Amino acid sequence: RYSSTGLVAPLTHICTRATKSIKFDGKDDVAQGPNLPAGYATSGRRLSDRAVELTDRIDGKLLDTQEVEVRPGGETLTITTHIPGLTRPNIQVFDRQ
Repeated sequence: RYSSTGLVAPLTHICTRATKSIKFDGKDDVAQGPNLPAGYATSGRRLSDRAVELTDRIDGKLLDTQEVEVRPGGETLTITTHIPGLTRPNIQVFDRQ
């Protein structure tokens, strides 16, 4: 289970605070927050012991897919965001200081 409170889908121009509580069963879970579009939901599934995939939808329509992976040793976190209609993903890499 994953719970998070923060900005929702900033790369898709839906910037609002929301709380997501996701079971990694591939089923949509409704997000909650002020000014969040009706029908906004996120599903999650495990890709490996260090990676998950999060998929955001509005009324069933795909908004974005994020692959979140922690590298062996836990020093680097990579978030790869795929947005429909864009040819290249947005890749964010965070190194532990």
